[in-house]
Amino acid sequence: MIKHHQLNGIDVTSYHTAKRGNWCSGDAYHISSGEGHVICAIVDGLGSGEEAMKASQAVIQVIEMDQDEAIEELMSRCNNALREKRGAVLTIIKVDMAREEIIYSNVGNIGCIFYSPSGKLVRPIPTRGYVSGKRQKFKSQRYQFEKGMTFLLYSDGLSFDPAFHTFMMKMTSTNRAMQQVVEMMAHNADDTTILIGKVPAL
Repeated sequence: MIKHHQLNGIDVTSYHTAKRGNWCSGDAYHISSGEGHVICAIVDGLGSGEEAMKASQAVIQVIEMDQDEAIEELMSRCNNALREKRGAVLTIIKVDMAREEIIYSNVGNIGCIFYSPSGKLVRPIPTRGYVSGKRQKFKSQRYQFEKGMTFLLYSDGLSFDPAFHTFMMKMTSTNRAMQQVVEMMAHNADDTTILIGKVPAL
C-alpha cells in the first residue's frame, strides 16, 4: 500500500488502496521523472468499481506516453482518452527543478497543498467539474518554490485533518509523514490515493 520513490532527488511516498469490499480501485496515480523535472498525478474515476478503474487507467496510460508535453496539452489528451468512458477528476503537477517552480493543473476534487520551509502554505484553486471527453479548455497555475518544500496530493477518500499540516511542516521523511497520515485515517469508505513529496533542501 505504501511505496517510496526517489526521482531527480525528489522523494515521493505513495499510498493507494481500494474501497473496503472492492477488488479494484477507481483511483490511479503516476510518478515519473524527465530531464530536470518530476511529474506526479492522481486520477479518480467517477463512482467506484471496474468502470471507474477503466477510466482512471485510460488517463494514466496517456500520462505515461505523453508526460513530456506541456501540462495543458497533457490534460487535454487525458480528457480525450475518456470519450465513451466514465469521467474522472484529475490533478497533475510538474516539479521543474531548473526553474524552481511547480506547474499545477486540475479538474475536480483532488486535494493539493504545498508547504514551504518558511511556513507558507499554498492551496491551489481547483477547477470544478470532471474530465469526460467533452471539449474543455485547461489552465495551469505556476508557483515558485523554496528548496526543501513539501507537497501533499490526495483523492477524496482521505478526509483531511488539520493535524496533517503538522506532519507536513515538520517532515523528517515522506515515508514517516505518510505513516502518520495513514495511522490517523478512518476506515476507508472510498478508494484512497495519497502522494507526499519533498524537494531537496540543497
